[in-house]
Amino acid sequence: MASIEEKSASGAEFLGTVLEYLEAEIEISARDDDDRIIYELTGDTALFKGKPDLVSALTLLTAQAASRKVEERVNCLLDIDGQFEARRALLETAANDAAHAIQKNGRRAVFTGLNASERRVVHSTLKEREDIATRSEGDERNRLLLVETAASDD
Repeated sequence: MASIEEKSASGAEFLGTVLEYLEAEIEISARDDDDRIIYELTGDTALFKGKPDLVSALTLLTAQAASRKVEERVNCLLDIDGQFEARRALLETAANDAAHAIQKNGRRAVFTGLNASERRVVHSTLKEREDIATRSEGDERNRLLLVETAASDD
């Protein structure tokens, strides 16, 4: 089993090669976040602005390249100029607000347009609540995240 350092180095190497090819002066730093590696990209990141599909594709390619190199699955996320951390805070607030509203009115909340990493934030934020359940439905392009009251075991 590869160490987290080996996994993060293999992904950083791939990213560095791609960014060098694109002639983008971007600094890459990596950190461990539970069971995935977050690559923080700072510097000349203008090429990523307003292009979430590009970030998603590069994230997927980075994970595949790192996985192939260390011969095991590597999960990763690209955080461009700290945008994901800001988005995480917003999603955590929205998840908690939705749970509070569900507790009051008994209806469910539906989150749309979230990528896998964003859905994971909502699931993780609410996983400790026994009164609330989360689940995802649909295919990847049209995946919904549902937040609803948990079924009681009575």
